Amino acid sequence: MIIYRDAKTADTLRLAALSIEVWLNTYAKAGISDVFAEYVLQRFTPHYFEQIITEGAKQIILAEQDDHLLGYIVIDYQATLPESLDALTAATEISTLYVRARHGGNGMGSALMQQAREAVIARNVSHIWLSVLHDNYPALNFYKQQGFQRQGTIWFELPGERHENYVLTQAVLPA
Repeated sequence: MIIYRDAKTADTLRLAALSIEVWLNTYAKAGISDVFAEYVLQRFTPHYFEQIITEGAKQIILAEQDDHLLGYIVIDYQATLPESLDALTAATEISTLYVRARHGGNGMGSALMQQAREAVIARNVSHIWLSVLHDNYPALNFYKQQGFQRQGTIWFELPGERHENYVLTQAVLPA
C-alpha cells in the first residue's frame, strides 16, 4: 500500500537521491554534462531538503511503500508568479512533482497532485501553477489530463544553457 504523508527531516537523504535520479532522467537526454552534474550535486542535497522542511514556506508530500520513497510533490506557497500569470491574485506553485520512472503510470502522480490540491484549497488559494520542460511529453500529457492549461513560457537557466519551460495553470477553487 502506498502511503502519502508530509516529509520529515529523516527523509532528506532519500529525497536528495530520488531528485537526482528523476532530474537527470528528465534533463540529461544526451548524457550527463559537467553543468548538469554540478547542478544536481549542489542543489539536491539533504541540507537543501532539510531547509525546505524546517522553514515552512514549502510543503513536501511524499509517496512511499514499505519505507521506500517512490515520489514526492513540493508546494511553494511563497513563489513569485511568472509575468504571464500577473492577472492571478492567489496562486501557489507546484515546484516539483517527481515520481521514479519505474513507478510511473500507476496513479501515484495523480494522487500526489490531489494531495497538493487539497493542501492549497485548505489555504484558500484559487489557482496552482507549475513549469515543465517544453519537450517532456509524458509530463505535458499528464498535466493536460489533470486539467492544466498552458499560460506562457519561462526559462530554466544554467551556466551557458537555457531550457524552455511551459507555464501551466489550473483553478482549484470555483470562480
